[in-house]
This record gives sequence, structure tokens and C-alpha cells, in this order.
Amino acid sequence: RLTWIGSNNPRHRISSAGTLEFPFGKGRRFGSNLHPVLNAIFGGWSTSHIVMWNSGPFLRWGQLNVTGDPIIDNPSPDKWFNTSAFAVATPYTPRTNPWQYPGLTGPGYWSWDGTLVKYFQLTERFRLEFRAEAYNAPNSFMLNQPNLSVTDARFGKSIGPAAGNFGREVQYTVRVHF
Repeated sequence: RLTWIGSNNPRHRISSAGTLEFPFGKGRRFGSNLHPVLNAIFGGWSTSHIVMWNSGPFLRWGQLNVTGDPIIDNPSPDKWFNTSAFAVATPYTPRTNPWQYPGLTGPGYWSWDGTLVKYFQLTERFRLEFRAEAYNAPNSFMLNQPNLSVTDARFGKSIGPAAGNFGREVQYTVRVHF
């Protein structure tokens, strides 16, 4: 008998990245003849962004006694699925519950990271770079996957942030290129 268990990865995933160099300033399409002071203010800017989104992975179950439908209409962090549908499996009995239930997935996840960069031409050989980077730029909170251990008091609850989901982090860098 062959059993295929699908991936534990999210069902849908989109990742996008891009860089935009603003067309203003010396050597660019607009304002290539700007006064050096105006060029220092308006010229040489660029921005980069990474956006990621996924729809959430299927929840995977071990051997349990299941009665009823575990799917609820409005999942919340306090109750992601119908916990009363599950009970500890009767010892020495074969598995009867499925590995996963169609339509029962964990919370989705999205992230947006951005960078703003400004270059200052100091001399022909030296260039100064100012860079500001923001991770989780909108400061969004993403839920962790719900607890799937039927014997745990937190069973069915999504407690805390998703792995790798921290509050907004911003860092600034100044570099000299030569």
C-alpha cells in the first residue's frame, strides 16, 4: 500500500524583490546638470524592497481519536480549530484519523523589508554611501502555528509570534567606497 503525504510547506507562496534607482541627478536621465548642492540633495537615491507572502501550512496530526469536524468558521489565536473534536488515541489501536484536513491550515505570513540608499560623490575616486534598512517595515505581527498537542493546556492556541517575526528593526550604515 502506498501512502503519499503532501508537503508541510505553505500551499501558496509569493516572493518579490526589486530595486529602483531614481532618475534624478548627475549621470541620470533628469537633472544631470543640477547644481552640486541640489545634486547632493536630490541625486543618487535608490530603493530596494523584498515582499514575501504565504498562505499557511496544512496542520499535521499524529494518531488521535477524532469525532466531528475540527474546522471552525472564525479561527482566532485563542481557538484556531475545534479542540473538542480531538482526544488522546486509544492505546494499541490503528490510526484512523487523517494526517491533515482539507481547509484546515495554520496562519499565513507576510513580510516587507526595504532599503533606501543615497550615494554622495566626494571626489572622482571616493564615494560616500548612506543606507537605511528596515526589516518588517510595517511592524506587523504574524501568528505562530497553533499548538497541536492534545495533552497540552495550550492545545489549539496560537501563542506568540511566528518564528523569525520580530518587531520592526531599522539599521543605518555609512560607508566610504574607494
